[in-house]
Amino acid sequence: MKRVKILVVCGSGVATSMHAAYKLREYLEKENLNVSIDGCGNNELPYRAESYDIIVSNAQVTVDLGKPVFSAVPLLTGIGEKELVQQIADTVRKIGTDGQNSNNK
Repeated sequence: MKRVKILVVCGSGVATSMHAAYKLREYLEKENLNVSIDGCGNNELPYRAESYDIIVSNAQVTVDLGKPVFSAVPLLTGIGEKELVQQIADTVRKIGTDGQNSNNK
């Protein structure tokens, strides 16, 4: 399984994205998934998105990045968190095994 790169995006790229990235990393490590998770601010997204397989953002992403984009809000509020993590884990497995991206929201 190839390493899947995930970018977690928030307003400034500091507290919120790091918190969401930490929680997501904990969940995905329990699933023994081969992932690399980084965080950044919204202003960095256009320059960094190309290098990642999955985007998780607490702001609405209005451009088509050609890869799966998920809302980070459940990781911050706890509401719908397990469902979100399951969707991301399923997407990681798919990308990791066949390298195909599909758009999920």
